Amino acid sequence: ISAKLMRHVDVSDNQIAFVFGGDIWLVAKEGGTAMQITHSPGEESWPRFSPNGKFIAYTASYNGNADVFVIPVSGGMATRVTYNSYGDQVVDWHPDGRRILFTSSRESGRGAMSKFFLVDKDGGFPEKLDVPYGVLASFNASGDKMAYITKITENYPFKRYQGGLSSDIVIYDLKSNTAEKITDHKGNDGKPAWVGDNVYFLSDKDANMRLNIWKYNTGNKSFSQLTKFKDFDIGHMSAGSKEIVFENGGELYLLDLQTEKYKKVEVNVISDLSLEM
Repeated sequence: ISAKLMRHVDVSDNQIAFVFGGDIWLVAKEGGTAMQITHSPGEESWPRFSPNGKFIAYTASYNGNADVFVIPVSGGMATRVTYNSYGDQVVDWHPDGRRILFTSSRESGRGAMSKFFLVDKDGGFPEKLDVPYGVLASFNASGDKMAYITKITENYPFKRYQGGLSSDIVIYDLKSNTAEKITDHKGNDGKPAWVGDNVYFLSDKDANMRLNIWKYNTGNKSFSQLTKFKDFDIGHMSAGSKEIVFENGGELYLLDLQTEKYKKVEVNVISDLSLEM
């Protein structure tokens, strides 16, 4: 059947990862039949490809607590990376390909305040970053800066929220420990993805107030809108080195970062979760 309700998407140079039915699936960028690589009664989320495309870091709740795991793209036994009584959510890979960025409230003492940590993909003691708090982020190519948000508000059950809890995109310099807020929209700006000189993000600041993809050029500090969906918000978005993969209206799309044109990706799943209607 044609897959719908695909969540937590990511893209490498040749594959797309997504969550469907609580498990992680892979499909070629051209589309086709997806391959399920996790099989567990626990729920997996936030899959992220390593820079070389050989591994996927993800969050899973296998023992009643969310932790970070790593699995080869070919499947097999997953490696548990974090061990803590607080939940750990995968955010991204560091550009060095060795470390994984995750967010956790383990040291804040408050469940609503998460901080960023880096941990080796083979495990070990996590390193806390100096960023005060945040939930989603993306590194620049050198890894000395990151674009991040402090809260996820674009997923709230009410749409077009404009209030004190709305999120903005902030760029943090990890060398100088300085921050610069690059958006100042009353509504929601979220899911930053840094590729080259540009930070891509979701925002509902167009005339229709739908979440669409926008681009911020870090050189000339200009903004431009790349998608103009009117019927549905873009729900999930992530970037690889050449494309952005995103979900809209239950469908997956790939946006080429050179041409800034996008196309639909047809995905089929074969699973015992499928039902004939």
